[in-house]
Amino acid sequence: MAHCQCAPHQRTKEDANAMSAAVQTEIERKYTVEEGTVLPDLAGVPGVARVQAEEPFGLEAVYFDTEGLDLARARIALRRRVGGADEGWHLKLPADEGRTEMQWPLTAGETVPEEVLEPVRALVRDRALTPLARIATTRTITELLDQDGGVVVEVADDQVTASDVRGGEVRAWREWEAELGPAAPATRAERERLLDDLEAVLREAGATVSPSVSKLAQALGRTGLGADAASTGGSHGGEPAVEARPGDAETAVLAGVQELVAALLAIDPAARRDEPDAVHRMRTTVRRLRTVLATHRSLLGRERVDPLREQLSRLGGRLGDVRDLEVRAGWAGEALDAYEAERGVTDEAARRRLVAELLEERSGALARLRDALTAEPYFRLLDDLEDLTASGSTHDPHDARDARREERAALRKAARRALSRTVSAEEAARAASESPTETAATLGRLHESRKAARKLRHAAEFATEGAGGVLGGKASKLGKLAEGLQDALGEHRDAALFAEHLLLTAGRAHAAGEDTFAYGVLYQRALDHAEHALVAADRARRALARAAR
Repeated sequence: MAHCQCAPHQRTKEDANAMSAAVQTEIERKYTVEEGTVLPDLAGVPGVARVQAEEPFGLEAVYFDTEGLDLARARIALRRRVGGADEGWHLKLPADEGRTEMQWPLTAGETVPEEVLEPVRALVRDRALTPLARIATTRTITELLDQDGGVVVEVADDQVTASDVRGGEVRAWREWEAELGPAAPATRAERERLLDDLEAVLREAGATVSPSVSKLAQALGRTGLGADAASTGGSHGGEPAVEARPGDAETAVLAGVQELVAALLAIDPAARRDEPDAVHRMRTTVRRLRTVLATHRSLLGRERVDPLREQLSRLGGRLGDVRDLEVRAGWAGEALDAYEAERGVTDEAARRRLVAELLEERSGALARLRDALTAEPYFRLLDDLEDLTASGSTHDPHDARDARREERAALRKAARRALSRTVSAEEAARAASESPTETAATLGRLHESRKAARKLRHAAEFATEGAGGVLGGKASKLGKLAEGLQDALGEHRDAALFAEHLLLTAGRAHAAGEDTFAYGVLYQRALDHAEHALVAADRARRALARAAR
């Protein structure tokens, strides 16, 4: 069927990692109709100039899932369909409005292609996908056109025969499906009004709103996927498994961890495709998980969380390899832009060494990250994280620790660590005879201070937001002040590392007989930036110290 190309959901082409999926938004409503019911005249629907009926045609679709229904539990459908204008491999994913549909060309056989699995790899991991349902449809389409001949809505009259492969049931039904087309209204309110007007006409003719959200759900004898699929078993994905008991620290922490794991699974496909800022967001989520597990390891049990922290550290390292090169290339590009604009010159040699080479390195790091995200250790990490939350509390409810007291104690400890490390690092910087940016030991101590500030920030955010949030006011302020300290120390580190990179690159450029004047200018500016950032970090540290009293 034609699909709604409604703003802001414009049809695009995915070109990341050589994937060539067509992506579009599917907005539709489904209706149950009895045999013999005649499709009414739809020319009178507001916004419709005329209608156009097509000849019936056949569709054959096979839906795939893991044994534990990992896709269905996440409200995702994966199918191979033969017939119709859009035959091929399809992934249907939840969206804010309607569903997002990704399409790939048809391939021979029923083995799911790797590029089709890539967007859901974090859900299915290395588990086998086998047929879940086979659905045969005889479809007759009626197009509702506007004055320019554009398709506003397609109404499909479907005769369906579906086989539940695993359950052994065969079901047959008739339905009408109204799906917005490329010429549908631009705003959501207008689209809803159009579908409401159409629905009134269809219901008057005898249609009733379908109790099932999709053909797949109906083929399996269900009204929906997601929570409904969870009744079939399977240990991963799906609905929340942890319900925080009021005041209980362990269940509150586990519920918060589950939210972070869900966030990790959600950002995984975007990081694989290298969408803007996706690697950074995935790295941040990994760091948050590490912080929460470290902060509450005595509560959750060291034997349970320490192996997870170690695995998360390795994953964070892979993500950091990509992100750090991206940041450094960004620094270099902005610095060169400013230098060239001020002097009215273009230094292509410096840009090649400072930007192009870093981006080439980043491409290699990204390839290694993608390999890591499709390897068994990553899949087992995701399994173990989900098993941690699914296992629930290990304490007797009568022995439960108070959640607010637990979080306050954790924040006090994190604040003391962040402040003590920052004071120590600042004293070392002032005592150093060289510039702090040129002293590896001092830079290392400042980096440890930054990590401590980041852990405090993440611990405070965890304690005040989402399922793990049991504190307010002062804890939230601590988190914001810790973020200020983290940002200032991050600016210092980025500038210092860029200065170091400039020195090394200038040496190579000089050896190749290239002009290195630009390197000297950028080096001094990086040093100045680092010094200013250190002053800002001192102010941020003092503000944090006052708030932590």
